[in-house]
Parts: sequence; structure tokens; C-alpha cells
Amino acid sequence: MSTIYIDDLADPKVSAEGKAVLAARAAVPIDYNIDAVIAFAKRQLDVPLFKDEYMFDAFDRFMREANETHPMSPSGKGMLAASFADSIIQRSRMEALIRHHPEINDVAIKSPVLIAGLPRSGTTNLSNIMSADKRFNSLKFWEGWRPVPSQKQMSGEEPDDRASFYERALNDWYKICPYFRNMLDVPFDGTNEECILFHMDGIPVVNFNHVDTPKWRQWFWNDMDPKRLYSFLKRALQTLQWLRGNDQRWILKSPHHLPYLPVIDEIFDDVRFIITHRDPASSMMSNATMMSYLYRECYERPDPKAAMGDSIDMIDYMLKGLVRDIDKIAPARVHHVYFHSYMADNKGTLKGIYESADLEWTTAAEAAMDKYVEDHPRGRHGGQLIYKPEKDFGVTREEIRSRYPYYFEKFPEIRVEDKHG
Repeated sequence: MSTIYIDDLADPKVSAEGKAVLAARAAVPIDYNIDAVIAFAKRQLDVPLFKDEYMFDAFDRFMREANETHPMSPSGKGMLAASFADSIIQRSRMEALIRHHPEINDVAIKSPVLIAGLPRSGTTNLSNIMSADKRFNSLKFWEGWRPVPSQKQMSGEEPDDRASFYERALNDWYKICPYFRNMLDVPFDGTNEECILFHMDGIPVVNFNHVDTPKWRQWFWNDMDPKRLYSFLKRALQTLQWLRGNDQRWILKSPHHLPYLPVIDEIFDDVRFIITHRDPASSMMSNATMMSYLYRECYERPDPKAAMGDSIDMIDYMLKGLVRDIDKIAPARVHHVYFHSYMADNKGTLKGIYESADLEWTTAAEAAMDKYVEDHPRGRHGGQLIYKPEKDFGVTREEIRSRYPYYFEKFPEIRVEDKHG
């Protein structure tokens, strides 16, 4: 397999097509402030504006800080402003739908299977493969960003173009960041992290990857109310399940769940936790590279060391929270997956997960998962990324790993990786 090294993290070389997308984002007709974002959302709405000062304040502080640490490009400002306006529109539509259909509040989210682990530890691959089993509900990429149809889409007066809109949006994203699909292989209709839904509550965790917001992140990890956030997530999943008209179990996945496992356990009934583990040095290198690469969407001169600092913050809080809280969860509802074991025996790992989740392993499910693996071979987008942390970030694998002796002590089965495989 060929290898890919991204050598322009600090001085991006964007194609002509990518520059055209950035120019279109810069031309978004929304001033870069929260009042303008709210006003734009209100003008686009087909339902009453949902007014929530907590959400508006969180967006406001995020926007301010994203432009304080490093001045943002006009395209970055346009992207964030448009994204936050759309989140406000989606939240307003969701709340209007629930007001008209209060039975949504009674929808049962039965025994969800929740995958949580460090970034780049196999969470995406696991959730993608398991989502091929159609007995699960899983969140589609386009659906996470626009979960609720407009009034005219709902009535059939207009075609529902939400999926096609995000097919085009994802293609535009790849024009700016063509190697992103080598990092995270999620098509517009593929399974994605439900943390996208957090944006509708003012918590734009996906944008953590695009801008440097250290103070806002400290608030998220230390002072944000996780009970509010996960109560909102349950409400959003109830809405989606009502729209789908089924009572299937959900498969959920996000690294951001790691510090909040007891809260999740309190809010969702009979959660089955799948915790993935990997050498933090490999996770950190990959995650910091991805963040630094995505910075080109918002900064003309990205700072790779800022991306490493933000990645360290994130992984520190994730691992501290996991080690602190894992023993508070009933062991019978926790299944640990180690990256090296999963790579050596995908199917055996999956069968163990199914057994722990009390889900029957069927020939139909196995065939569907085999088909997914066959259709999504490793390296299908043209090569494997390689990493040079000393050059890009001024750190070594050993220096990264030395931060986490407590993690290795708690989970001694984790295997140290000398290279990124």
C-alpha cells in the first residue's frame, strides 16, 4: 500500500477547486457575531425560533475565542456562522415537532450499545461495521446535521433534499481537505457520531477539530453540565426514532463520551458500553494531525502546535475521566476492546461484543457486516497516512506516552506501538 505524508500543515496548499469552496464560504451573508447568527436563523425558519440563552451563550463564547487565539479567515468565519445558524434552525424545528407530538417524549431508547474510546482507536470502524446490521438504528452523516425535515418537506410540498445537500457539502469539504477521507471514512449516508447532535444544544464538538479554543474546551471538560447535554441527546434520539417509526436499539459512538460514562448510565436505560483502547501515542499523533489538517478551513496560517495542545487537552480529560469512572459502571455491561486484538481478529471481537450486548449473532448480520468490509477495504482512498510527530509537533511518541502511566496501569492489556499501524 502506498503511503501519504501531509507536509503542508502549517502552510496549506489548497487546490483551485478548494479555494473556490473557501471563497463561497467567505461570501456567506452572515456577520460573525451571535446576534447576526440568530437573526439569520430566524429569517430562514418555518417554525417559531427556539430561544435558549444557554445555547446562544455557548455559541457566542465559542465564536469569540475561535477568533482570539488565532485570527480566523473569512471562510472560517462564514463556515462557523452558517453552521451555528443551521443548528439553531434544527433545534427550533425539533422543539416545534415535539410540541405538536408530545408522544415523542415517551419514545423508549432501549438498551443502546455505546462505543467510546480514544480517537483513532477503532471506534469508527466498529460502529460502521455494526451499523451494517440493520437491526440497529444508527445516525447517518446528513441526518446528524439536519435531523428534522422542514414543514414543507414533512408535508410533501417540497422534496426532502437533506441527504443530497450533505452529499454536495461533503464533496466540497474534500476539495479543501482531500486526505480527510483517509482519516475518517464516512460517506454522506454513512454512520456518524451522534455528538453532531450536540451542536443543537450549543456544544459544537465537531468544530473542536477546526479551531483553537482552549478556554472553551476547559469549560466543556470541567464546567459544562453533562446531565443537561445527555438529556438533550436522549430527546434528539427520541425524535429521530419517532420519525423512523421503529423501536430498534441504537448503536452510538463518540470519543467524547469517555469522561461522562456515569451520566450516560443514569440517563439511558441498560446501556451496553463498548470501550476501545489503544496506545495514546498513536491516538494523539493521528488526532493532532487531523486537527491541524482541518485548521486550513478556518485559518490561513494554521498552527500545528496549537492542534497538538488541543489534542493533549482532549485526550487527557478523556483518559482521566475513563480511569476515574469505569468502576462505577456494572462490569456486566462493559466490554473492553483492545486495538491490537481487534486488528488481529475483527470477527472474533465483534462476536464478543454481540454476546456482551445480548444481541443474537445471525447469519444475516454476519453477511451484512462481511459485505461492508468487502466494500470498504483499508486504503481504498489511495494510501495510508504516515506521521512525523517530531517534525510536525516537536514531540516524540515516548513523550506523549509518558503522560499516561495511570492508563496503562488500569488497562495493562494495552500494547505499546512503536509505529502507527
